[in-house]
Amino acid sequence: MTDTSKEIYDFDRVVDRKGSHSSKYAATQGLMSDYEEIIPLWVADMDFETPKVIRDAVIKHITDHPVLGYSVPPKEYYETLKEWFHSEYGLEIELPEIEFTPGVVAALYKLLECLTEKGDGVAIMPPVYFPFADVINGSGRREVTAPLLIKNERYYIDWNRLENALKESKVLVLCHPHNPGGRVWETEELERIAALAKKYGVTVISDEIHGDLTYPAHKHRPFPSIGVEAREVGLSLMAPSKFFNMPGLVASHMYIPDPDLRKRVFGYFEANHLSTADCFTFDAVIAAYRHAGGWAKAASAYCEKNVAYVSDFLRDELQGQVGMIRPEASFLVFLDFRRAGFSSPTELHEFIIRKAGVLMNEGSTFGEGGAFFMRLNVGTSRSVLEEVMRRLKKALSERKEGK
Repeated sequence: MTDTSKEIYDFDRVVDRKGSHSSKYAATQGLMSDYEEIIPLWVADMDFETPKVIRDAVIKHITDHPVLGYSVPPKEYYETLKEWFHSEYGLEIELPEIEFTPGVVAALYKLLECLTEKGDGVAIMPPVYFPFADVINGSGRREVTAPLLIKNERYYIDWNRLENALKESKVLVLCHPHNPGGRVWETEELERIAALAKKYGVTVISDEIHGDLTYPAHKHRPFPSIGVEAREVGLSLMAPSKFFNMPGLVASHMYIPDPDLRKRVFGYFEANHLSTADCFTFDAVIAAYRHAGGWAKAASAYCEKNVAYVSDFLRDELQGQVGMIRPEASFLVFLDFRRAGFSSPTELHEFIIRKAGVLMNEGSTFGEGGAFFMRLNVGTSRSVLEEVMRRLKKALSERKEGK
């Protein structure tokens, strides 16, 4: 895949997103803070301009095709994804193994409808992306948890609890890489998950939306590609939205190599008419995967440096008062305030908004083990991030002094 874009990657430039109907900024309305302007670094989109080659593809489609009619994925869409699997994952896949879906969370809901019945157990490993629990409970399924363990600022699977959870579940929803912790699961761990899933007749739905943002020291492998057992029990949910910073265009895809599972799932999605998208979406996705890879990798590298900056700041300026789970992928940092002396997660959340003027995700929303954590989005310009950390230091210092 080549990047033919001529744009200069200026991630230091602050982009004004006001007036764009951004959910990130809309959430600050009505919040009380000592600062005139709250900095929103919560929802997982980046503040960088979406690559021009993607925006141009949208404009070109609308200009060339003035009828905004119903659309279906063209063959070139699937061929582009096949090329990406080859270039990025080293996999040779067949076109019928991929299918378009209108967003990862929406696909997850329909997958639970397809693969389970009301009341069935669905396993997750919290603290984890909170829509998992929302979808499980909202669809009438039963949430079964196997909370992760923390060792040396890194998450690990509690294998005893996971096995017990799978014994009473029909599906495991795996966050791969993990959100909010940024953990990239190792091959041996994924193989062990696959073996347990096969043992207990569990289907693994692997949410891999952050997979392409894996840092160079680690490697992302789609779950079904791990081995024979993973291929039999698993499917991947993927999307261009995070890597190319285009979540406002609703597009994602499933990868299912097992023919029996594929027939069951793809047939259900087809029966529910879930293969349509905005008429310009497919051209934008093709442009992203074929021409914006250089931009996306540069943005990811910039975010990794932002993570390092936050880590150094916590160590040097806050002297361990606040810790963090060190991510191995993506642009999300799970800040650890357990030693900061707050009486409740609510007090912590309100303090960060009012006294630091920053909106982050409150950790307990991610489930068990998330209390007294805050998820910070570092996918922003360094100057903005520096201001956030200055505000945080000032607020904590004043709190310590009783101001």
